[in-house]
Amino acid sequence: MVGIALWLAVLGVFAPSLLWITDVAIARAQVRDAAVVLLFGVVFLMRDRAEPTRWVLEFSRRTCFFVSGACLAAVASSVLHQPFLMMAAMGLLAGGLLLFLFGDDVAGLATGLAVSFSAFTFLAVVSPIADVPLRVFAGKATMGALDLVGAGAALGFIGDSAKLILMVNGRPFEVAPECNGFGITSSCILLAFLLATSRRLRWLDRILIIALAPLIGLFSNALRIVIIVLLAPAAGSSGYHIMHEAVGIILFLSTLVLIWWLVAGLPERKTTEPQIKSAIS
Repeated sequence: MVGIALWLAVLGVFAPSLLWITDVAIARAQVRDAAVVLLFGVVFLMRDRAEPTRWVLEFSRRTCFFVSGACLAAVASSVLHQPFLMMAAMGLLAGGLLLFLFGDDVAGLATGLAVSFSAFTFLAVVSPIADVPLRVFAGKATMGALDLVGAGAALGFIGDSAKLILMVNGRPFEVAPECNGFGITSSCILLAFLLATSRRLRWLDRILIIALAPLIGLFSNALRIVIIVLLAPAAGSSGYHIMHEAVGIILFLSTLVLIWWLVAGLPERKTTEPQIKSAIS
């Protein structure tokens, strides 16, 4: 009961930030998609553990470190007006909650969740300003790919509403905000952070997969647009929506599987047990 009371007090302190990020996830489907991917990643890693997971509901020393670190970072963020500290605080809070629920046995996963949730908070903040640059990148990458296969394409903004239109063989395709690739790119980033920081990987491998994840997400989104554009004439107006959604879902899931497969192929560092030698006099 004491632990629950402490958590209620902590959550009361973080209530404004938690309500804000909940509102962002509800309002922006791409942020919500990234949150769902992160949640399912944590659940899958919990179920994939060799040891059975059990409820603990205790404040261990490590849990106290995470939660107190979250509170200190939140206070420092308010005093110094540094939003990045609040992002770190949110991550530490998420990791501390996982440790409280399941104990120190999930310490590695809690660290991964802390880093990933901090990244998720950052992505939620930058999601509005990332729209136009991501749409332009998606349009240019798509145009380049279509040129390679011999499909004439042109890209440009049209009208006062600044719609980005991709013209392919005289047919217009709008690169809408929903097509900017933020959802798949942020999902790749979060999954890479979660897997790379929760496993005992070499630092070079961690940096490599985290750096590679956004590139994979961006080019997966461009590939999705290319496939939709090429299939549009065959799908027709009646089947366009179904084809559009099917291609999107298949590419989304395939890209996440690719990230998981890449990380699973990386070797983990071996832990060596300290050897105690006794001297016989």
